[in-house]
Amino acid sequence: MDHTFAIYQLQTEMWRLLYEDWKAGLMTAEYWGIVLFILLYYALWWKLTDKRRITELLLFGSLVAVMREIVDLAGVTSGLWLYKVRILPLASSVFLHNLTITPLTYMLALQYSPNWRQFFWWGAVAAGFIHFVLFPILSWAGIFQAMNWNYVYGFLVSYGVGILSRAAFHLVKQVQNKAVKGYDHPDEKYSDTTGIQAPA
Repeated sequence: MDHTFAIYQLQTEMWRLLYEDWKAGLMTAEYWGIVLFILLYYALWWKLTDKRRITELLLFGSLVAVMREIVDLAGVTSGLWLYKVRILPLASSVFLHNLTITPLTYMLALQYSPNWRQFFWWGAVAAGFIHFVLFPILSWAGIFQAMNWNYVYGFLVSYGVGILSRAAFHLVKQVQNKAVKGYDHPDEKYSDTTGIQAPA
């Protein structure tokens, strides 16, 4: 049996409910508390981040954000957890969790981890901070609620996301370095960190 149309009807009804709930929450303290939290988190990250490495840190953070969004969509869709307050009328927490907390925290972990051994440690610290400190606070504030889930599972998943993202990040860097070294025109210069052609 083809359930495509039934799924579509449920999706349209879900959008209507999400939109109504989002409008009702626009003027609440919780909503603007999230906005302020996001702004402060970015400001703190900007202050602490190494601007000399910002290109590679943003690449790594983007990989983390993509993986985190996939995990979040899977978790919300399957009913493992839910968000009671949202910046946008979407089921997943795009800005709060997937584009702010997790990628920015892991970018700082990468910044202070020159090798895999140290990243294993700092990645665990980052995942622990997210799921044993921040998420209990978000739950207490009525922003996040775990359903068929707990913080230990969240810790393990986020830790895995960090490890996979770092592996993918180093794979991309290896491909780039190999391409730069094998370039056939030595007269054209490349920047050390991005591989983008620089003017002579």
